[in-house]
Amino acid sequence: MDLATRRAALSLAALPLAAPPLLAQAPTRLRVSVIPVLDVAPLHAAIREGYFTAEGIEIDTSTTAGGATGLPGLVAGQFRVVFSNTVSILLGIREGLDFRFIAGAAAGTANPPDIFAILTRKGSGIVSGKELEGKRIASNTRNNIVWLRGMAWVEKTGGDWRRVTTVEVPFPQMADALAGGQIDAGIFSEPFASGALATHGDRLERIGWPIHETAPGSTVAQYVAMKEDLDRNGEVFDRFARALFRGVDWVDANRGTPALLELIAGFSRVPVERLRQVALPTYPKSVSVAEVAEVVTTMSRYGMGGRYPAPASLIHRTAAV
Repeated sequence: MDLATRRAALSLAALPLAAPPLLAQAPTRLRVSVIPVLDVAPLHAAIREGYFTAEGIEIDTSTTAGGATGLPGLVAGQFRVVFSNTVSILLGIREGLDFRFIAGAAAGTANPPDIFAILTRKGSGIVSGKELEGKRIASNTRNNIVWLRGMAWVEKTGGDWRRVTTVEVPFPQMADALAGGQIDAGIFSEPFASGALATHGDRLERIGWPIHETAPGSTVAQYVAMKEDLDRNGEVFDRFARALFRGVDWVDANRGTPALLELIAGFSRVPVERLRQVALPTYPKSVSVAEVAEVVTTMSRYGMGGRYPAPASLIHRTAAV
């Protein structure tokens, strides 16, 4: 072997090994903050059915008491994606946080039964917002979409929302707090409304549908990420959205089936038999300018006004209509 040949061989030996094919690489791990409500069924479906795996993504979910609770973790980098309600997201944006909508999550139904319900104790005499003045009503967190639609219902049914005291109670504990007299009413999200009536039906009753009676079919929640992360890693979120939307399709195709009820029971800890009569939300994939604008207008009416960016600027391409 001559000198030139030996040098060529040594040069080839020094080259790094070729990169493994994409499918052999470790999946992209995304930590996602969720709460145990019906709204996140498509996410869990996409995990179970392998849609995220097919996109090279590993989802690690972390459960919190409310959507607002996960947002600080998004800012701190603990989460890459957060499921949250529209109000809490917009309040963060109003304060200068660069949240962006990356996918729709849930909206109310056109007709009852709906996904939010107002429950009281039987015999309490509370039948409308008027009787709730001076009383305590529970929301899972204050100043979120549950609270907003609840206060709109109070006003719509004759009460002054400013004279109602809000108590923060996580959904799983709300029925016991109401039955035990710690609160006078609760704004429940499904499946906890149906679960409360199944468990405490002799003591509790439903008196209202806060979404249907104030803004039928309106938006409830979305998935968000940080703008900086989206700018740097947009392709990852494209893959996330594709998998999530396949989960939406799976849920819509399996409405009313045991497979969907078992999926929901697994993450909500509500028994399947209690889920049979539960109203499911609609599961929009996109986020529209009109729905964001409606929530901003309603927030301003109930003490959460301020300067908000143009809704169109808040919607990432994965959520665009």
